[in-house]
Amino acid sequence: MHWSRFFQEPQNVGPLPAPDTSGRAGGGCGDLIEIQLAFDGPVIVDAAFLATGCPGAIAGAAATASLLVGRTIYEAASLGTADIQAELGDMPPERESCVYLSEAALAAALERYIGNTSVRLPVTGMTAVAMSGGVDSSMTALRLQESGERLLGVTQRLHDFGVPGMRSCCTAADLEDARAVAALGGFPHFVLDMRDEFATEVIRPFCNAYVAGRTPNPCVDCNRRLRWKRLLDSVGRLGATRLATGHYARISAPDAERQCVVRKAVDPAKDQSYMFWAASPAVLSRLLTPLGELTKEEVREAAAELQLSVAEKADSQDVCFVPDGDYAAFVSRETGHVPRPGPIVNADGVQLGEHRGLISYTIGQRRGLGVSAPEPLYVTGLDSKRNAVIVGKRADLGVSKLTVSELNLIGLNSQESSFRGDVMLRYNGPTATATIHRLENDRAIIEFDRPFGPVAPGQSAVFYDDELLLGGGIITGTCT
Repeated sequence: MHWSRFFQEPQNVGPLPAPDTSGRAGGGCGDLIEIQLAFDGPVIVDAAFLATGCPGAIAGAAATASLLVGRTIYEAASLGTADIQAELGDMPPERESCVYLSEAALAAALERYIGNTSVRLPVTGMTAVAMSGGVDSSMTALRLQESGERLLGVTQRLHDFGVPGMRSCCTAADLEDARAVAALGGFPHFVLDMRDEFATEVIRPFCNAYVAGRTPNPCVDCNRRLRWKRLLDSVGRLGATRLATGHYARISAPDAERQCVVRKAVDPAKDQSYMFWAASPAVLSRLLTPLGELTKEEVREAAAELQLSVAEKADSQDVCFVPDGDYAAFVSRETGHVPRPGPIVNADGVQLGEHRGLISYTIGQRRGLGVSAPEPLYVTGLDSKRNAVIVGKRADLGVSKLTVSELNLIGLNSQESSFRGDVMLRYNGPTATATIHRLENDRAIIEFDRPFGPVAPGQSAVFYDDELLLGGGIITGTCT
């Protein structure tokens, strides 16, 4: 079959009279492709295209539309460039970019369709995999597929701040990497547009916290507010019963005494059990974390054996929506907040210098203070009422007690008024033994055996019993 047939005698030319969804993709050369779809439940009952530009664009769009009628939404989401090229027959290499545009237009149409919260597909027993485009989530998917799981790949479109090549996630290039891995595995892949939710649940609280002198953890908020809630709801609408992630943690089925069990990963350097402290038993029962029993090195080696393009892809290290790491500048741009210079003072109130604005500082910070002293000074407090940065010696960072809100406990007796645990104050940081005293309204006081810090309000305090996760809360302050 010659590809030019799709250009000279195209079928499925649009527009459809009443499409349920449509998606567009354009190229720098002026090509523009639109795919329109009509559904009856999960089945595509009609498909059409509109295209302008070169013959390759029209042929690619026509071939894509011809593949869709009668297929389920899952089958449509499994189609890749190889399928479109096979339908075309012998598209010359110089026109293959049009095939990628056709695939992108189809993906955009499906993204728009499933973005409608009234769309609810039959329960399929599939396992959804949260795919970020990195090596961890990619290997999570392929390991589950190898074990016999029927998969549904999902990637969240969270923001438009990403910069390709920087060590952040959630860029357009990451989305394409996730789609390529799904195509390699032959399982459906969907993009869920959650930009509005991400802005409301993560970016806005992040900015507000910095303006108020707190130090938020947006990765924790993304997990507890988006993944454990909205993403789980969304994959449920798509017919999936469970959600797998590339986190390094071990989640096991409930035992006789605990509702659910979360343990640290085998690889201590990559352990991410900290991120699960806010998950409820109902959420944990639907999560899978198959990488918890592996080391990062083993995951990369397995990816290399499969010749995955992401095998050596760098881990993301920055806040994904602030890829340059300049949090203060980001907060100022997003909120219009103008940082006010103020005093840098010691514990006695003696002014030692002037700061650039509270949003440029965090508890425990040592560098960039611009203050000379006989021994190193650290930020020990941020006083938003006085607009003051308080500094002290390293020993001054330790506290005896702190308070938390939004307390969540995993597998503990709900009647226990207090319990012992190892407390972690920063992701993958050290722990200190303490007694956690429960209060009403999901609050608690943490009393350390010895002074421990730094303590930054807005961060999470997470409780462990050795490798067993017990829960956590959001640090609200210190107390005596």
